[in-house]
Amino acid sequence: MKYSLRYLVPGIVLLLLVSVVLPLKLRAATAGPQDQLKSSIDKLFVVLRDKNLKGDANCNLRREKIAEVVFMQFDMQRMAKFSLGRSWRDLKETERDQFANLFRKLLSKSYIATIDGYAGEEISYKKEIIKGDKAEVRTMVVGSSKEIPLNYKLKLSDGRWLIYDVIIENVSLVRNYRSQFSPIMKKSGFSGLIEKMEKKIAQTEAKENG
Repeated sequence: MKYSLRYLVPGIVLLLLVSVVLPLKLRAATAGPQDQLKSSIDKLFVVLRDKNLKGDANCNLRREKIAEVVFMQFDMQRMAKFSLGRSWRDLKETERDQFANLFRKLLSKSYIATIDGYAGEEISYKKEIIKGDKAEVRTMVVGSSKEIPLNYKLKLSDGRWLIYDVIIENVSLVRNYRSQFSPIMKKSGFSGLIEKMEKKIAQTEAKENG
């Protein structure tokens, strides 16, 4: 299973901006999705800049802490549903849970290492659009050599703005995965897709363990 390199560069492009760690209740949601994103970025910076977590010896612990911050804001069930498209409707509840869990692992293995390579990019917030219980936060990642637009799709759930898609240079993360999963589902079915996802995760773990 191949993954577009455009989703791996620069180091902080994706997950740095997709986590909110505050367990906000509905009454606190008026702060808005953009303010919540800003708050979460500060918390992620604390991990990335922690001198006690630097170095190869602390790599696993550091990435665990990054993942803890990052995945609190993903609406994984919604992301998994949209990435699978119409095929989601045909799955049993247990199959949906299995796919969602593997999808989370796949995202983690694909991007946590990318965040770990943070190289000092700056974030510029451009616009916040709120329509009912859905919102879009438009940002720009400013590096030393280029600027990359990133937009975030969020839905208000139990007082928290949860991200269900990230648009990188006008390309949807969820749609990108759907374009990869769909032909596998058609050719090999759900079991074939699960097998390929598990294989990809295992290959990544093998590289991590050296």
